[in-house]
Amino acid sequence: MVKRTNKEVRSAIFEALKDNKKYSYGELERKVNTNWKTIRDHVDNMKLFDAVEIIDNKVKITPFGLKVMKKIN
Repeated sequence: MVKRTNKEVRSAIFEALKDNKKYSYGELERKVNTNWKTIRDHVDNMKLFDAVEIIDNKVKITPFGLKVMKKIN
């Protein structure tokens, strides 16, 4: 099994969030196929740049995050 790069994981998270719905860490874990700690670390990093927001312990992409997603994909 080949380990995915940070960029690949982050891109998969953006891809899962692109429908603009709120997802829990567990839901993202299943969609992205990685563990929740990795999801949490990437989401925390993305939150620093206002690409995502956390509302009621659920992750949602921001309009800025949608722009970023288009650039990295």
